[in-house]
Amino acid sequence: MNLTRRLTEGVGAWLHFEFCCHRSGLFNERYLSSAVGQILSSTYGDRVHAEFEHPILAPLMMHGGRRPSLDFAYCENCPQIALAVETKWAGSSHTTVESVVWDLIRLEMVAHHHGADCVFILAGKHRDLINFFETVKFSGPSNTPGVTSILRTTSKSKVSLSLLPDKHYRISLFRRIFATLQQTPIPHRIITRRSDPFPSDCKNNQFQAYAWEILSAPGRQEFTPANIKHYRIPQLTN
Repeated sequence: MNLTRRLTEGVGAWLHFEFCCHRSGLFNERYLSSAVGQILSSTYGDRVHAEFEHPILAPLMMHGGRRPSLDFAYCENCPQIALAVETKWAGSSHTTVESVVWDLIRLEMVAHHHGADCVFILAGKHRDLINFFETVKFSGPSNTPGVTSILRTTSKSKVSLSLLPDKHYRISLFRRIFATLQQTPIPHRIITRRSDPFPSDCKNNQFQAYAWEILSAPGRQEFTPANIKHYRIPQLTN
């Protein structure tokens, strides 16, 4: 069983167990981290780190504030990352399409620069997951030919998410994400591959986990948002 599938099934089963124990009122992203941490630690031992400083983005910070980090990282030879995992809880006000895309970008950077295995996990109540997947921001406008969703939710085939302004319905979304990243190198695209959700058959009020492997594209290229007119934010002057 590969790690993405193990995380999906382990987290989904754990959520159902906790649900049966009447602890679903405690569920949130932090609570979810307990299950993810246990699964990773059982595989990699004490070389798993939580809130691990992002190796590419943290050094770029020139001002104060919290430095970008990864929810989980496994380092065979620290600080070289062999595995990175980001998690989100569906239904949380912090889980927006913008925050999901930013997680995917941060994972792709680690996949490319460190050759790491990278996994994005989205879990929560089945109804909240479906509602999130059906938003226009996530799935794109239904009346647009060739529309693609941010992440593929219905099959396990690889899919490419373009971060370039080549889809008019995503320009404003990406512009908001890149507003504070004007000089940050961003990949042209991200490759993702879904594992089967667990449990696969789920009632609306029950809980479910999805996970995607995040890959760097062959022949990877980068852009800086300040050099793309659709993403450029004019500097404010006094």
